[in-house]
Amino acid sequence: MSKLDALRGKLESLGVDLYLEVYLPNIRYLTGFSGSNAFLFVGDSLSLFVSDSRYEEQSKGEVRDAEIFIYSTDVFECKERLPKKRLRLGIPEEHITCSFYKRLQEKLEDFEIVLVSDPVKEFRIRKDEDEIEKIKGAQSITDRIFTEILDIVEPGMTELDLAAEIEYRMKKFGAEKPSFETIVASGPHSALPHAKPRDVVIENETVLLMDFGNYYRGYASDMTRTVWVGKNPDREFVKIYDTVRRAQEKAEKEARPGMTGEEIDRIARDVIEGAGYGRYFGHSLGHGVGIEVHELPRISKTGKDPVLPGTVFTVEPGIYIPGFGGVRIEDLVVMTDHGVEILTESPKNLIKI
Repeated sequence: MSKLDALRGKLESLGVDLYLEVYLPNIRYLTGFSGSNAFLFVGDSLSLFVSDSRYEEQSKGEVRDAEIFIYSTDVFECKERLPKKRLRLGIPEEHITCSFYKRLQEKLEDFEIVLVSDPVKEFRIRKDEDEIEKIKGAQSITDRIFTEILDIVEPGMTELDLAAEIEYRMKKFGAEKPSFETIVASGPHSALPHAKPRDVVIENETVLLMDFGNYYRGYASDMTRTVWVGKNPDREFVKIYDTVRRAQEKAEKEARPGMTGEEIDRIARDVIEGAGYGRYFGHSLGHGVGIEVHELPRISKTGKDPVLPGTVFTVEPGIYIPGFGGVRIEDLVVMTDHGVEILTESPKNLIKI
C-alpha cells in the first residue's frame, strides 16, 4: 500500500471526502517533493499536487503517485481540477493559519471546510526499510563527523569555531543541511540542554558537549556526545558521566516493542534518580526521528502510546548541574521485534582529548 493509499483509507474516519495537506514535511513524506511551496489534495480517486512555476521541473522529477498542477499567480487556480459537487474538505488544524483558512472559505465556497487532526503524523511513526536506510545514511555522516572532530578539538578554539567545523563536514560528507542548530557547549555552559555555541574559548580541563545531526535524502539524524578536554577529568564529572551512560545503556537493553514511551523513559530515569541526580534530569528521554528531527513518538513521562517495531527514536538521558556543567549521551535507535537496534556507532566510553 502506498503512503497516499494509507491516507485515503483514513478519510471516512475523519468524516471528510477530500483532504488538503499543507504541511511540507507531510507532503514530502507522501509524494517525495522537497521544495518550499506545495499543497496536496487527496480523495478516493484524486491525488492533486499543486505548486508554482519555480518547481515545475523539480516536481516532475520528485513527485510520485499524484497529478501535478502548476499555478501561475494563485494556488486556487487548481479549483478547476477539483470535483464540482459540494464535498467536505478536511484541513489539518495543527498546520493551518487563520488567513489561509479564510481564503479557503472564500475561494472554495462550494466546499464545507472541516478542521481535523493531522492524520499523517501517525503514519510517519513506523518507518519502512527504505526510510530506515536513509536514516542510517544520515547517522553514518554524523558518526564520521564525530570521528574527525576528535582530532581537531583543542583548548583555545571557540565553541563557534567547533560548530562551524562540524557543519562544514556535513556538506563535505553529503548531507543536505543540519537537522537543527548545532549545539557546542563547554564548561558550565553545558548545563543548558539547548545551549547555543558562543564566541567563547574552550578551556583546558573542562567538559565539552556536542549535539548535532543532519539531513540525508530527506531524513534526519541526531546524536550527542560529551567529552573531557584535558587529561584529568573532575571526579564529579566522572561520576555523572558514568550515571548517564548506565542509564542510557539500561534503557537500550531493556526496551521492548509494545512498551510505552513512558515505560522506556522510566528505565533510564530510575537509574539517574537512584544516583541522586533526579532533579537534574528535566527533559524527556527521547523523541521520534524521521522526515523531521523531532516527531512522534514521545519517549517521555507523557508517552502513553506503545512503541512498535519500525519506530526510530533517540535515547538521550542527561544530567545538568547549574554552575558546573552537563552530560548528555544520545543514540539513535530503531525498535525491532525483539528490542532496539542502535544505529549510532560513535563510542560512548569517556573520551579525554
